Amino acid sequence: MMSQGKTNLRFVTWNTRGIRNPDEKFSQVLQKLSDLQADIVFIQETRVGPKHYQILTEVEDWKVYFTVCRPSSKGVAILIKKTIPFEYICYDKDHCSGGYIVLFCHLYGELYTLVNVYNHKADNNVLGRLKEYLMETAEGVLVVGGDFNTVLHPRFDRSPDSKNSPFRSILENFTVSLHLRDTWSYLYFADEGFTRHQNESHSRLDMFFMHSDTMRRVCDIKVEENEISDHNPVVLELEVQKQTGNNFPKVSLLIEHLAWPTGKPNRISGKIRGAEILSAIKTLSDSEEQRPDQRQVEHYKSHQCPVTEILKIKYNRMLKRNFVSEAFKEYHLSQDRHIFNVEYLILSQILPKRLSAYIYPYTKEKQETNLATFLTMTCDKGVQKIKSSFLDKSLKPESEWKKKLWSSEPPTKFCILEHLLPEDQGSSGELRLLVPDCRLTNAILNLALNKLNYILNEETECRSSVCFQRQALLIHAHQSKQEKVVMLVEKFQEDSGIIFRRKIHTRD
Repeated sequence: MMSQGKTNLRFVTWNTRGIRNPDEKFSQVLQKLSDLQADIVFIQETRVGPKHYQILTEVEDWKVYFTVCRPSSKGVAILIKKTIPFEYICYDKDHCSGGYIVLFCHLYGELYTLVNVYNHKADNNVLGRLKEYLMETAEGVLVVGGDFNTVLHPRFDRSPDSKNSPFRSILENFTVSLHLRDTWSYLYFADEGFTRHQNESHSRLDMFFMHSDTMRRVCDIKVEENEISDHNPVVLELEVQKQTGNNFPKVSLLIEHLAWPTGKPNRISGKIRGAEILSAIKTLSDSEEQRPDQRQVEHYKSHQCPVTEILKIKYNRMLKRNFVSEAFKEYHLSQDRHIFNVEYLILSQILPKRLSAYIYPYTKEKQETNLATFLTMTCDKGVQKIKSSFLDKSLKPESEWKKKLWSSEPPTKFCILEHLLPEDQGSSGELRLLVPDCRLTNAILNLALNKLNYILNEETECRSSVCFQRQALLIHAHQSKQEKVVMLVEKFQEDSGIIFRRKIHTRD
């Protein structure tokens, strides 16, 4: 690697508050970027969903990398000017909330990790997820920019100053953990630099961060006025070292051994992101158990960065095709335990976390708790069976279900859960197995309990509540209603295939 001189690049971060409405807005945004002589652009709040992503696929003079998410009220994009010597390596995106995109690339031959963040107020975990991923993968020159929806200090960065935002401590933890410095305060330690104006309120929410040891590259930073958004674009000018010969980040080292998908890019919402895979690998328990494919947990932990990128490609192919091979979900029994392949275990950790984020327990305001007797319905231990038709319907909830039990509309790709579960031999695919050693089992049983809870509350006047830890339903019903409760539970068992143990409790 040899240095071939220096040049400057202009980075811009800008929350445009959408790029589609009105129709000419994206053209106005691009014209403003041209006026700013931007080379690399981080746009937040693109509001690009699965039906509208074409607006970013062919942008004249720019290479574009972006998120597609549901609902399409969020989203981020990185734009690279085509005249810049740029080499794409790989990227990771937050497909659940559209909160960030991480792009690994070469600029003038030098390795960069570019990170665009939209720290949406409805998702306080964006920076936590991103931090864990970057701590393992960020290499070269790290540039983090975006709308962080909070200020670094209420006295310096907001007028009039006000009480602390809960996001402030999260942002502070993010920057301290990654050894990041704010580029504005590096050059203008006492100046305000407000980026958002709303009525009489002014704040600096839009920022660029870099590692402390690369701050010397910062040549200038400005906040420019605009008439398109209530956020002003922030322009950062950086000195770049031209290099011959390329370093590659460890996250990409094994990608060349896996064939890339052909045809149109995979634009589905709800794709698996690298941060989820990396987190799941870290939480795997160390075990030397013999697995069907002969690969041990230690292999994935010792190569976690490159393995993460390979698994991301593999998992998202599966989501796109809605297909899971029998070899992928193969298992064998060892001392009454079900032993799965590690790649199956990783995916079966990611999907339950996602499912849990969309479901909240159904409750009514009053609980009838003073009855002499109450019932408990507990999921039967051991291997359970579930009907594919029931699971399919539960993951595509009708409007009443959706309104009562789902915190928001779930990604359509949850339907792959059905294909991940082993098939009950002899059932012609109608029955799937829920085995105790798989994390998918707990998530699906909790989903079923929540639905049964909803049915009992709506169709009887009893009061019931779910205890997810016990996988049980506690039912307070007057004796005159217990027969109907039992009838509804039996019908639910018939519809779902899930078996419950019933017990009547009497208060002393």
